[in-house]
Amino acid sequence: MHDLANEKHPPAKDDLHQLSDLSSDQLKEFKSLWSHIPASRRLTIMTALGKYAEENFDLDINAVSRVVLTDSDGLVRAAAIHNLWESESPDLIAPFLNILVNDPQPETRAAAATALSMFVSLGELEVIDESLMHKVEEALLGVFNGDDIPEVRRHALESAGFSESQEVAEAIRKAYNDRDESFKISALVAMGRSLDHQWNPIVIHELENMNPRIRFEAARAAGELQLRDAVQALGELTRDVEVEVQEIVIWALGEIGGEDAREILAKLLKRAKGERAELIDESLANAELVDDIAEFDLLATDDLEDELKRRLN
Repeated sequence: MHDLANEKHPPAKDDLHQLSDLSSDQLKEFKSLWSHIPASRRLTIMTALGKYAEENFDLDINAVSRVVLTDSDGLVRAAAIHNLWESESPDLIAPFLNILVNDPQPETRAAAATALSMFVSLGELEVIDESLMHKVEEALLGVFNGDDIPEVRRHALESAGFSESQEVAEAIRKAYNDRDESFKISALVAMGRSLDHQWNPIVIHELENMNPRIRFEAARAAGELQLRDAVQALGELTRDVEVEVQEIVIWALGEIGGEDAREILAKLLKRAKGERAELIDESLANAELVDDIAEFDLLATDDLEDELKRRLN
């Protein structure tokens, strides 16, 4: 902790590693020492710890990040929430909801809204209790419909997007029709997450939007929704002026699959080099996998129909 607190040097990976999987006694000691480190350095440590954990899957930073959820600095609390985004532990729902509703810092509340998306998704997959999911969904919709801070409202909508409820669909439509284009962007994020094909025409339409951020999210939504009808428009966007739009389009084509998507990716691969070639190659492999799964499902359906006919006869 003394070494980590030294602002003359970046946090060393060896020191960060010592924060993994702390015992209860170690957590008490950490908490007492943590409060004496300046806020700017605490933020640096939390951010570096999160990046280090992304590189090392054996690192367990959940316990130490939970302690930092009560930090006195809002940005540090937000960094701690970010470090817990992939946790599926339902006991995080209560502290995240408390931060979402009561925290004085907008950035922290927005981070909590984003983190709660995990539990809406897990609820739809029936991994956690349905009542917990509805509690999260109700809080997110309450923030979207009644809060004054646009950033928090948008993140709440994006997280609620995983839900199949009609109330969430109405919120998505409300955001899409908002005059503020940032809400349209969040609506497209939610549309993709919803896996609801009622949004197909809107997503395809927005692929031609003048705003590159909207084109980006429309392309991502097209991939998540696996819109075969969007393949031609996505093919045009492989020549988009924005590199980030080109890259998300390549990803989307891989998610959609089909002969047309694979043909577009194969042509791109012939003239690509370096990291771009790797990206296209991965997307092409994914498209082939998507097609193999679809073919297997079709064969399974045919086999089932044959078996039912046999039994009826």
